[in-house]
Amino acid sequence: MLQGSAAVQPRRRRMGGFGRLSLGLVLVVILSEVAPQPCPAQCSCSGSTVDCHGLALRSVPRNIPRNTERLDLNGNNITRITKTDFTGLRHLRVLQLMENKISTIERGAFQDLKELERLRLNRNNLQLLSELLFLGTPKLYRLFLCHKLNPLLVSSTLCTGVGPLDDKVIYEDD
Repeated sequence: MLQGSAAVQPRRRRMGGFGRLSLGLVLVVILSEVAPQPCPAQCSCSGSTVDCHGLALRSVPRNIPRNTERLDLNGNNITRITKTDFTGLRHLRVLQLMENKISTIERGAFQDLKELERLRLNRNNLQLLSELLFLGTPKLYRLFLCHKLNPLLVSSTLCTGVGPLDDKVIYEDD
């Protein structure tokens, strides 16, 4: 130790405005992933299941919790599925859309659903489905598309890139 010299103290740095803002944003992101999210109005939620069946909904609810694994929208009056309806629902495994009035599904509507295993679209007003509609759903293995009262024109590339569905029958009557 040197005599006569003061002990060297580490300099404390104050966090500037940008640092505080960055820290705040990190906390918001972490809390939004962990904090429970509200259930859509009229629907009931239990664990990772959201049940909105038979509520006369005209569109897919907007505030579906991001941790949802099962979503039941059967028996409503939904006419259109947009490419943003299921954005952010990356844990969704089962999606029930049967017995609606769906006539249009926008390309990219299912692209965020990497964990999707089962999808029911039968008993709707579907007449034509776009190419590569199920691209981005590598785990999809059960797809109900048609009912004998709902003939459907399907592109030959509809299921290209869909793992277990490649070369398998995808039309099923109830």
